Amino acid sequence: MEKSQYFYAKVYGDRALWTTPESKSGGEKLTYQIPTRESLRGIIDSNYFKPTIRNEIDEVRVIKKIETYTVGTRLLLNSYKSDLSAYTYLTDVCYYVKFHFEWNENRPDLKNDRNMRKHEEITKRSLKRGGRRPIFLGVSECLGYIEILDKNQYEKDIGYYDNKSLSFGIMFNGFIYPKESGDKLKSTFTNIDMRNGRIKFIRPEECEIVNELDDYSFKVADLTKSVDEELKDYGDSL
Repeated sequence: MEKSQYFYAKVYGDRALWTTPESKSGGEKLTYQIPTRESLRGIIDSNYFKPTIRNEIDEVRVIKKIETYTVGTRLLLNSYKSDLSAYTYLTDVCYYVKFHFEWNENRPDLKNDRNMRKHEEITKRSLKRGGRRPIFLGVSECLGYIEILDKNQYEKDIGYYDNKSLSFGIMFNGFIYPKESGDKLKSTFTNIDMRNGRIKFIRPEECEIVNELDDYSFKVADLTKSVDEELKDYGDSL
């Protein structure tokens, strides 16, 4: 499968909340200690995404020490009464993300938009500008930032866990989206290990634990701008 060059990004912010599946239903919310592959993919999609491409996360480096704090929050109930809940956030987070993109093989109708060099250039320019859309670190109240890195920075910058290894157990990895609207959406889970501050991700299709969720309906997105038009928005073309 044809894929792009590797890109390197710094993702950081004052706080993050990578919500665990068991706390998504409401009430108290608890963060994973590290971001999931799916959450990082969402951040990279906020930098640059088109239906022609599919961003893939290869690896993440945890640069700062993992620290959490808990905030008590009053939630308004349907009865107009309030209830006290607790949100546990990560504080002062910084991650180095390695990723690439591949063609979206589910959209053969967009083959004319598959210009690898131009999509790579837009990805790099978007990183230099801090992304095209707002960056959220798990939830909307956790605003984040994204910057471009070069390979040397990614490999050589010092991280808190560079000489340490940790196991985070079974974690949510990502979704397997159906090819046809109305088919089942699947969630995947796998064991996550950090070696010398790095976590290498596997694809959702390679995960050992797969859960079938509800039927998933979606509309096929139209191509509003070609890659040539997108590049012109940055001031010039290739």
